[in-house]
Amino acid sequence: MVRQHTTTLVRAGSTLSAMALALTLGASACGSDPAQPPSGTPDASSGGGPSGDGGGPNVPDPDPSDALFDPDHVIEVGITMAPEDWDTLRRQSRDVAELFGEGCMDGPRESPYGQFPASVTVDGTTLEMSAVRKKGFLGSASMSKPSLKVSFDKYVDGREHAGLEGLTLNNARQDPSLIKTCLAFKVFRDAGLPASRCNFAHVTVNGEDLGIYAHVEPVGKRLLARHFTDADGDLYEGQISDFRDGWTATYEKKTNEDDPDRSELDAVAAALLASDAELDAALGAVLDIEAFRRYWATEALIAAWDGYAANANNHLVYLDLASGKMSFLPWGPDVSFDPVDTLGPPGRPQSVSANGAIASRLYQTPELRAAYAEAMKDLLETAWKEDALLLEIERMEELLSPYVREDAEAVRVATDAIRGFVTGRRATITAEIAPTPPEWMFPAHATVCMTTLGTMTGTFSTTWGSLAQMDPFASGTGTLDVAIPADDPQSAEIVGAAAGQEGSEPGLDGRAQLSMVGSFPDGTVRALVFYVDAEVFNDGGEGPYDWQSAFGVAIDYTESEPVLTGIFAGGKIHFDKASREPGAPVTGSFEATVLGDAPF
Repeated sequence: MVRQHTTTLVRAGSTLSAMALALTLGASACGSDPAQPPSGTPDASSGGGPSGDGGGPNVPDPDPSDALFDPDHVIEVGITMAPEDWDTLRRQSRDVAELFGEGCMDGPRESPYGQFPASVTVDGTTLEMSAVRKKGFLGSASMSKPSLKVSFDKYVDGREHAGLEGLTLNNARQDPSLIKTCLAFKVFRDAGLPASRCNFAHVTVNGEDLGIYAHVEPVGKRLLARHFTDADGDLYEGQISDFRDGWTATYEKKTNEDDPDRSELDAVAAALLASDAELDAALGAVLDIEAFRRYWATEALIAAWDGYAANANNHLVYLDLASGKMSFLPWGPDVSFDPVDTLGPPGRPQSVSANGAIASRLYQTPELRAAYAEAMKDLLETAWKEDALLLEIERMEELLSPYVREDAEAVRVATDAIRGFVTGRRATITAEIAPTPPEWMFPAHATVCMTTLGTMTGTFSTTWGSLAQMDPFASGTGTLDVAIPADDPQSAEIVGAAAGQEGSEPGLDGRAQLSMVGSFPDGTVRALVFYVDAEVFNDGGEGPYDWQSAFGVAIDYTESEPVLTGIFAGGKIHFDKASREPGAPVTGSFEATVLGDAPF
């Protein structure tokens, strides 16, 4: 019985851990401070942009920042800082229990990232006394290649470089092609929607080559002035945020922070309570509803799984004071252009995502579902130009080729997959929406907050490469003690362990995987899967379950189909011995607080 379940441990572990990532990626992904430099003043750095990027009456043209967003230019960014500061910066991380434990939706998630002084050189110009900090939520978190926010004016008041107060550098950790972020922003702009400019940066820190980053324009007053009549309205960032009961408090105000008024959010939420007959008018009074339909359709068209419509994540909303209406802007679209939506609910249509409250309410109303389909058709006719997109992909690929020689094959494979997506997307979408758009049968999550189920502790002893045997008992052993619930502790009677290279989910590639399984006296069969960063997976290494050091899930194998029962928050994993040499011993211990009851 035990072996019957464990023969599929590794594959199912990978699949189920992807389900856990559904709540966190990218929440992905780019996260944190799109609108402001670290000093906390409203950003005025975003420039007028190149032709075709929209225009506003309050922004001069040309803009001094155009050169740093030249799509054909890879900017060179060299950062020099105290080695101990860099080590502290890259190890800073978010508390998973705080993000997803009880009360997680009481307000915006506070940033754990500190500022550090640095000398920053941009294309040969050095700006001493700049500031650097880490950025990102969970999916993009990395110790070896952290996303970075650079401020030129933190310590030198009012300083700019080429019209910018700083740089936003996203690490593309979830994107082996490196081009998805900039390509996604281009599609939003081609659709006539407000979106950041984006090009690439080659980044070094203290002489260490960190590779290619996406250099993203922050959403600030100049960008807003290009697209809205009034740039002085309220801007909010949404990370696991929505316009439904209990969710609006997580929106983080990015401009006018001293004004506590958030009534515009409540007005949108209230409009969603209108009857079907009155919904369009009620919502249209507080939301630019036609622009939203186009934004929503664009997210679905590029498979922006970790955005608003699909995951209530990675988006911005702005109140244009002139119209009195809210509008959506994209943010963190690096989980896009995937041929198969592996992280969405099984069987979901490709032509629509409707987990976000606005998208869900509109799509469940028949007349308004038809309006969405028309918006998608118009998008395909006016903005989705395959030949132009393929040329843009080729341009980006050639531009980056000198920087990715060591990873050229992985980049090529990932880029070819995007080409395939672009080539086949029109047929996929058209087949689904004609003659009528598909049903959306997936209810939105009531909450993302989890409860504490109990604890797990144990030890493991196995060898590297044993994961390929698909049977942990064949090459490993250990102990596994479970207190779920806390007043019902049990020790596994039989324990197996295996380790190796596994995991193809975005954000997990390249990590070591450790899998354990145990059979308990009450007849349950539990499995654990750990994904461990290279800096932790070594002799004497240890790290918390913060999604960058280690990521752990608990799985129930008692029935024929495995069920993901929890994720690991408090505690840590420790390795006495760990090496990627074939047959090398992998030994150590772990302790964990298990969070569960999440809407996986």
